[in-house]
Amino acid sequence: MSSSWLIYSGAVLMLLSVGILMSTGRPATSVWRDVTAMATGVALGAFVCVFALVLHVPPGTAVSGACFWMAAVITGVHAVRGRVGSRG
Repeated sequence: MSSSWLIYSGAVLMLLSVGILMSTGRPATSVWRDVTAMATGVALGAFVCVFALVLHVPPGTAVSGACFWMAAVITGVHAVRGRVGSRG
């Protein structure tokens, strides 16, 4: 079984997150100040990496896929949270 599904799904999720960010506009705060988005992304990235390793995905592919998933979650959560609490 090919393990490229992990990277492809992370890339598609990243494109979806960037689409949300582009449609909602620039968030009011910096992503570096959004602790919730960072914590959610890192936690889900770690989970995806461990899950992939349990499924016997090669370590390099597991880490690469987890990085895509982590970046997508950080971007998506920050885009949604940034618009909810923004001024104006």
